[in-house]
Amino acid sequence: MKKLLYIVSILVIVLGTSSCEQDLVKYKSDGSVEASFPSTLVNFALVSEDNGQITIEMWRGNSKSAASIPVTITGATDVFTPQKQQFDFEAGSNKAYLTFTYPDINNFAGETYKITVAITNPEDISISGRSSMVISAQRKLTFQSLGTGSFTSEFFEESWPITVMKAAEADYYRLPGCYFTNYNIEFSINGSTVSFAKQPTGYNHSTYGMVSWDPRFMSESTVQGKDITFVVAFTVSAGSFGKFYEELVLP
Repeated sequence: MKKLLYIVSILVIVLGTSSCEQDLVKYKSDGSVEASFPSTLVNFALVSEDNGQITIEMWRGNSKSAASIPVTITGATDVFTPQKQQFDFEAGSNKAYLTFTYPDINNFAGETYKITVAITNPEDISISGRSSMVISAQRKLTFQSLGTGSFTSEFFEESWPITVMKAAEADYYRLPGCYFTNYNIEFSINGSTVSFAKQPTGYNHSTYGMVSWDPRFMSESTVQGKDITFVVAFTVSAGSFGKFYEELVLP
């Protein structure tokens, strides 16, 4: 009986070793670069110390020889200029870098810029690798409270007091939790012109989901002294509720 148990144990070990060997050879490099981005999203807070540059990286699995991996770049390339259109790997190196330059930081308010960088050739991408990366870049701002103003919403048919915050570095404003907690409304003022991006209000419609401010009527907005009228389309993924006038009186 002991001899039989010994033989069975030997068979289990042999079969287990064979199974592990099969698992080990399931993947074999075909000689491609096996490139991948380290993540699908990277955020940059722009500061003057960056000297007008941001840099992203790409990884690869096969580092035997030098290689250049072309990429397709879309988005805010009119503001952020890539120094080249490819990542250049040195022989033996698993990382390569791509730098973007941008204008004087004092030209920025608080707007967020998006750039997508994607590996152009599918054969360059590693198995389960990340084929693209979205760059999100925004000037780092320091907000200070101006005091309490008042906000009147045509959409919600209500008025309420609102804390108004302004960036020390630019004419960029924030209304913390304007409609709902943890959902800020942000905008900039340049003379008599007000600008804002599409942004969620925090109101989740029971049928249509998140309701957002949409800037399609932004050019109709006005600034008269401390009175700011935002002309806003309240939208959801299925469409729009229409045009509404939201009024802020600054402190």
